[in-house]
Amino acid sequence: MMNIYINEQQLDTKLDGETNLGQVLDQIQKWIEANGKYLRHFTVNGQELNRSDLDSFGIEETERLDLYVGEELDVIEDSLVEVDNYVDKVGSTLVGRDSLTEKEAEDLKEGIPWIISMIRTTTKLLNLNLNLIQPMGKGKNVEEILESLQTGSLVLDSTKAIENFLEDLRDVKLFLMDLSTRLAVMRLDESELIEIISKFVNEKDKVIKDFMLVNENFQSGKDHLASEILNDAVGRLTGLMSALVSIQTRHTELDWQTLSFEDKKLSDLVGQLNMTLSNIASAMEKNDIVYAGDILEYELPEILESLVPFLSLVLEKVAV
Repeated sequence: MMNIYINEQQLDTKLDGETNLGQVLDQIQKWIEANGKYLRHFTVNGQELNRSDLDSFGIEETERLDLYVGEELDVIEDSLVEVDNYVDKVGSTLVGRDSLTEKEAEDLKEGIPWIISMIRTTTKLLNLNLNLIQPMGKGKNVEEILESLQTGSLVLDSTKAIENFLEDLRDVKLFLMDLSTRLAVMRLDESELIEIISKFVNEKDKVIKDFMLVNENFQSGKDHLASEILNDAVGRLTGLMSALVSIQTRHTELDWQTLSFEDKKLSDLVGQLNMTLSNIASAMEKNDIVYAGDILEYELPEILESLVPFLSLVLEKVAV
């Protein structure tokens, strides 16, 4: 007799005329989705199988069917792991090549749109504007990178074309790392999100000082140290922005769009911050240390100073 488990809990159900495992899975999946959940993956007798294998898999052959169910965020995270693995696989396959086999070209025609679709779905959930995000190390924003990746994947018939495609793929890899960080923040309890925002308010001077240290180290030729400090500081800002977005999503009863302080709006300030970070990335790509230094020492501190009163307002509203 087959036993069915969902997240390690045995399901008390009877079969209703299903003759193979594919039919059983489809019926249970409908029930799962009707309850607002999503199927993450499943195992049959402890082994992972493809859905296509199940139509020829008899119920009498099955002792145990395990289904692992989660929220929308769980499914998106699972998919991003798959995308990340696929990006690695494509990258390692194409390095040093000057052409693709027919099968590789066909696989890419399916794989690249899937990557783009998953990134768009995730960024929509996180309320991100792809035009305003430039992965560190390159001037193109994510929207431009995805367009270039799509176009470049269609004609990979030379070493140069493949090299250009791999550059875009590396930038996608950087952005996937960024998305993982943002999603991890969204998983936190509200008290932890509030702690991230509070810590930024309390340590604002240290964050500003770190950005100034980046400029000092670049000026004194310590490029590697400067890059490390910059990545760490940008990572903290990314965590802050993600915590802010997550708090806003959890408190839809508050009118965030009209939140203002001294005639400035929070949404405008966040957009300004994203644009400034993009300008830093662009300057770094062009090796324009002077321009990057000016932004780090003058523009960015001013924006961060302006952000703190808004963050304090957010904390007040959530605490009510």
